[in-house]
Amino acid sequence: MIDYDVIETPAGPVTVEMENGRVVSLSMSDRPRHSARRRRLPEARRWVAAWFKGATVKPPLKLEGSAFVRKIYDVVRRIPAGETRSYGEVADAAGRPGAARAVGNAMSKNPICLFIPCHRVVASTGLGGWGGPGGLAQKQQLLDREKK
Repeated sequence: MIDYDVIETPAGPVTVEMENGRVVSLSMSDRPRHSARRRRLPEARRWVAAWFKGATVKPPLKLEGSAFVRKIYDVVRRIPAGETRSYGEVADAAGRPGAARAVGNAMSKNPICLFIPCHRVVASTGLGGWGGPGGLAQKQQLLDREKK
């Protein structure tokens, strides 16, 4: 059974979904992605609060997808707060030079934003895309917050 909690943050509501102690989804919204029951998730609240205070947070994640997609997520999780990498740089680090579009696709489907910090992945010409409800302004806000 998946449980979820909606947590208020400086960037708006964040919904964290967990199954068997592992994060399966984190979205910048007030709605779960899965059929789930709402309950207070104290550990998720601590992780999200710590993230917004600038701490490195590495909660247990339940990741699905191909080996390449999981490798992309691993590379992105290692980008330091306040720094960015281009889609091409992430592709190179994941062992697939030239696969920038595949990285962009994986980022657009990222189920666990913040903890897989897709906002740190940018286009070579600017911010790139962002699927959060606040659009590119929200992506920029998250980057600005981390640089402080």
